[in-house]
Amino acid sequence: MRRAELGRKFLHTGIVLLVALFFVQCDKEDDYVYPDVLTDFMDLHTNDESVIDYIRPDVSGMLSLNHRLSGQGLKEDTVYRAVGMYSLPDAEGRTSVYSVSLVYAEPPVRLGEGLTLLADPLNIESVYRGGDYLNVVAQPMMQSIPHSYTFAEDSLVSKGGCTRLYLKLGHSRNGDRESFPRRVYLSVPLKGYALSAGDTIVFRANVYDKGLKEWRVAY
Repeated sequence: MRRAELGRKFLHTGIVLLVALFFVQCDKEDDYVYPDVLTDFMDLHTNDESVIDYIRPDVSGMLSLNHRLSGQGLKEDTVYRAVGMYSLPDAEGRTSVYSVSLVYAEPPVRLGEGLTLLADPLNIESVYRGGDYLNVVAQPMMQSIPHSYTFAEDSLVSKGGCTRLYLKLGHSRNGDRESFPRRVYLSVPLKGYALSAGDTIVFRANVYDKGLKEWRVAY
């Protein structure tokens, strides 16, 4: 198989489509008035009944739920990465969740010889660290076809007691037309790198009208 063909094959098998999965609270009154809410990246944990039993927002830590959360296709005893809207926690550390959507959060892949990374342009709204993740808010131009994303590890360099992790964002429009911007949430898992204070994450993405742009985030 030629190198170009290997690259195309890798793109299709090494990425996962962004999945949106909305949850509902059980037994919520129709006329319920939402209190002040927060929106944040978070981890969702399912119990042995495949029901969300607690959430762990990046800014708040673990929070118990006032209402059960359920969603189609969830596995039992599993942690999912998501973005969600939830109420300010009460004195007992409990919260109500109003909506969450799963985000792409696969570990970075390493590109070997002959394997290429497709990087259609998009805009980047923000890049920042949240717990054991690098959170990315992107704005691709879209119309109707779901786009695909992947994270690639360019290199991992240690020098003078500090480590620098170089990451690149892969993006495929999958033939979609560039009609309007849509906000997309992505998270890079960092647990596998054993980074510590003083280390740096260098994130790169192909940005409209600017080409390859990089963000440096302290760990």
